[in-house]
Amino acid sequence: MNVADQVTLSRIILTPVVVALWLAHAPKWHWIGLVVFIIAGMTDFVDGRLARHASKTTHFGAYMDPLADKILVLGSGLALIASNRLSVWIVLILLLREFAITGLRSILPAGTTMGASAVAKWKTTGQLFALGASAVLTGMVPIVFWVVALTLTIWSGIEYFYRYWPRA
Repeated sequence: MNVADQVTLSRIILTPVVVALWLAHAPKWHWIGLVVFIIAGMTDFVDGRLARHASKTTHFGAYMDPLADKILVLGSGLALIASNRLSVWIVLILLLREFAITGLRSILPAGTTMGASAVAKWKTTGQLFALGASAVLTGMVPIVFWVVALTLTIWSGIEYFYRYWPRA
């Protein structure tokens, strides 16, 4: 396991820490959780750069990087639902998109790879910003972030189906 893979793994390890801090009753813990969440989110950027820079991409990293994103996003989303800072329907849309893309991947011919599109990368970034805002803010700021994140979530899902459905 190379350094990039370890960075990816750290995102998974940090997720329960974020969840625990966001479930705490005192708002100060939510802010500390936000710092941990930002660090975890930054690993998504760092691991890919490290792997490409060192020309050390691995099958583990290719599989675990998007999975680590989903664990962080969905785990954090569930913590925010449990603490009444996020609506269930938002996480449901995120889940439905992920299930649809996973289903699409499962019916593609063997050897077909679905690399992350630019919109999908922005989708993840948008979701991270929206989750972070929802953890510590109220009012219009989280709502605006969620409008952007959900738009990118749906757009990227449609983009994948448009690009890969004919191959299935």
